[in-house]
Amino acid sequence: MSPRNAHRRRLTRWFGAIGGPVLLVSVALAGGVAGCSSGHDPALGDGSMSTMAMPAPMSGDPMNESAEEADHGGVPAGAFQLPSQAQVTAAWDARPDYVKVLPAAWQEAYAYALARPDVLQWLPCYCGCVAMDHRSNLDCFFQRREVAGNFSYEEHASYCDVCIETANLASSMLLDGSSIVQVRAAVDDMFGDLAPGTDTPLPPA
Repeated sequence: MSPRNAHRRRLTRWFGAIGGPVLLVSVALAGGVAGCSSGHDPALGDGSMSTMAMPAPMSGDPMNESAEEADHGGVPAGAFQLPSQAQVTAAWDARPDYVKVLPAAWQEAYAYALARPDVLQWLPCYCGCVAMDHRSNLDCFFQRREVAGNFSYEEHASYCDVCIETANLASSMLLDGSSIVQVRAAVDDMFGDLAPGTDTPLPPA
């Protein structure tokens, strides 16, 4: 099974497991500059959801713990602490309209970026957004998030399927029990030939 087909199988299991629509996002290998599409496929739906399965922060309240002490579910600590569930909920409720109208799978990617900055900070983005001074896939969803609890949405990912699929690959692989090192390798392998990647450090082994 090819890496891309294996990824689609994982996405199918992920979205089926949370009770949401089974929506697969295809990477645009041709077309717009930097590999980003001009918009999502309207056939995927309007993104309306009665409930959003939010990736919950790990046990405890990481906002009251150091980066080294927080339980990251196997993800090595880095520049970002996990937000509290209250912060995630408040920021999600205040998401901009351009996120609210996205298809469900695209909203899932934004929700994952909101709740798990500790994951996406280790993943490069290969859509060409390095030209926008992005440092990792996280910057495609949120503007420079230097302080825990600072959630300023970034519109870029809302029209870039490479950004979306990178985040959804991470969520599905970690759900399947992969390590962040394995996720990083898969991202590099699947998207590395699309465009220059962001200067994102490797996660500690």
